[in-house]
Amino acid sequence: MEPAAALLASRETRLLLPADPSALKLARINGRMRLAMLSWHGNQHAAIDVLYVLVNNALEHALSPGETQQGPEVWLRVTEAHDLIIDVTDLDPEFPNFDQAVAGELGHGLWGAKHLGAAITWFPADGGKTVRATMRPERVPA
Repeated sequence: MEPAAALLASRETRLLLPADPSALKLARINGRMRLAMLSWHGNQHAAIDVLYVLVNNALEHALSPGETQQGPEVWLRVTEAHDLIIDVTDLDPEFPNFDQAVAGELGHGLWGAKHLGAAITWFPADGGKTVRATMRPERVPA
């Protein structure tokens, strides 16, 4: 697990999403706009797909149907090394079978994100957990 405090971001932006399926569409639309604002030089299409997977997992596995809850909290950060960090935080502190999920043994979401070039990790966060995807840029600006 990777602590959030170890992150050295040079640019960042936060997405506030609802706790319902509309969060998926909003994540794609707002994520694409925010990645452009952050001037990340990686594969933005792949990054949006990874963001979609992480938000979908938070909605599917961490939210209880019928309960009024806050939606997942999303941060997009570009580090000093030009890596993109996608953090999706939800209120469920558990992530059982994380390794099997990333290996594709329990579904293809996180496995697919990994195959889009993301390193997937998770760590406890303020009453819940954060699932993190780290992506390297295709080119580093001069």
